[in-house]
Amino acid sequence: MLKDTWQEIGRLESIFLEIIEDPTKKEVLLYPICYCQLVRKENSFDIELPKLISCANKTFHTFKGKWQDILLELDLFQFITPRGDVFYGKDILKFSSPEGLTVSFLPEYREVFYEVYSKFLRYWTVLSKISSYSKRNTPAEAVYLASIIFNEELYSESAYYASTQAFRFPQEKPFFNALKELSEFYLRLNEKKEPSVELLQSALGRISTLKSPYYGVNTDKLKQDIEALIKDISKGRKYFILKISFTLVSGHGKGFFRRLISKLVNKLKEIGGRRWTLMSSETVYSSFTGTCLRRQREPLTHA
Repeated sequence: MLKDTWQEIGRLESIFLEIIEDPTKKEVLLYPICYCQLVRKENSFDIELPKLISCANKTFHTFKGKWQDILLELDLFQFITPRGDVFYGKDILKFSSPEGLTVSFLPEYREVFYEVYSKFLRYWTVLSKISSYSKRNTPAEAVYLASIIFNEELYSESAYYASTQAFRFPQEKPFFNALKELSEFYLRLNEKKEPSVELLQSALGRISTLKSPYYGVNTDKLKQDIEALIKDISKGRKYFILKISFTLVSGHGKGFFRRLISKLVNKLKEIGGRRWTLMSSETVYSSFTGTCLRRQREPLTHA
């Protein structure tokens, strides 16, 4: 078994998990994403700070904050003055203007640049699939979020998040503990360790106790996939990447909004809104989901 996930968590994972709890902060990720895009474009780790700020600010829609505060909170960057002096951490706050400064990742993140870039893009993908205003205090939301984190192959983040949700929702422990074990299985493989059939068997036992669908998760298929993975490993075959699939009718996406509209319709009928028809409710539903889809398709940056 791996060390406790609380000990495994790193800076990047901490940023992601903090934003998961408060998705209104999602746009702070534009700074590292823009930085990585500019590095690839200019073929240099040293980027003019005004360019980075301009790139990120072009895409900000909801989040407000000073660039100094955002970069300090991220704790990923260092500033370089024209004389070659380097500032990072709280020293960033000494600067009131970005003019004349260049910015780069701290050395430990430059060394794994593409891994870091890939992580931030995956973080953005996960956060784009959830609403900034959805509740985090329901089992359905936690199960869905844990599943999409796992599906993005963010196994450290998935193991950590699943372990915290198991404490938050004790009745859902079988699912979250199974997801933690599946995440730990892939973490072991990423560390070049032998695949642990024991982790898979334990996860399979937990999933087998759950109904299908389980908060929209197709647990029947998940059981079949785990069984197939165990069989492949037992026969010395190459392992495959498990993905959690959802049923057509789930607590998210169109089904969730349709139930929301249905509740609204019933409430209006209770107070005398008899003219509210199925057609008019569908019109509202289509308009509402259309707006959500348009927002999800907005570009990340304009770099």
